[in-house]
Amino acid sequence: MVRIENIRKRFNGRDVLDGANMSVRKGEAVALIGPSGSGKTTLIRAVNGFVVPDSGKVIIRGKGINYRNKESLRHTRKKIGMIYQLFNLVERTSALENVMAGALGRLDNGVNLISSTIGLFNREERDKAMELLKFVGIGDKAFERVDRLSGGQKQRVAIARALMQDPELLLADEPIANLDPKTSRKILELLLRINMEKGITMICVLHHLDAVRDNFSRVVALKNGSICFDGETYTLTHDRIHDIYEFEEDTECLVA
Repeated sequence: MVRIENIRKRFNGRDVLDGANMSVRKGEAVALIGPSGSGKTTLIRAVNGFVVPDSGKVIIRGKGINYRNKESLRHTRKKIGMIYQLFNLVERTSALENVMAGALGRLDNGVNLISSTIGLFNREERDKAMELLKFVGIGDKAFERVDRLSGGQKQRVAIARALMQDPELLLADEPIANLDPKTSRKILELLLRINMEKGITMICVLHHLDAVRDNFSRVVALKNGSICFDGETYTLTHDRIHDIYEFEEDTECLVA
């Protein structure tokens, strides 16, 4: 499904990605971990085309991403849903409107896209958005303004919005970083349910290792811009964790 080959990216004189290689099979759910600044976010942003690598390739469904061709890049993004740490919702509009906006990522150019961008979503799109809100557990919040929702509810809206694209790949960048433990568990359960029931491939950046152990069978670790671990979660031993994080000040919290 996704193959990353020797990706390199340099920012402000520093190698953020330094020859990273990994592959993810169709339908697989992978946790991506590593210290702050190790390149996790840059790597997944290279997968959805928001970061252009200096060298290397990202291949999705057997086709390399053409970062310099806008039409080709738009076509690639149509099947990639993105879930963010800070939700990236339009706070002053309703949950339903936010979810319907997810359709813009897959609509073709023309009347449908123009109509949608000015708020004239058709009945089919509206019904689909309602069903997705019910699927993620907040159908009763469809007409609530987003700024009145809790953090967990906002993330459910963001997940429904990503599903509105009919994605084949979901990229989640620290989706539970701003949530309490109970809500975090429920959000990860929802993401894994989506992976299993809908067969959507998922790469999830996480900072809490207990959440990784409890929810993922495969974990990939980045360190200094390169993959330093790729294996089954149960093989992520205490010694390997300390090697990945190099005794960072927050390591004790991560492995507690």
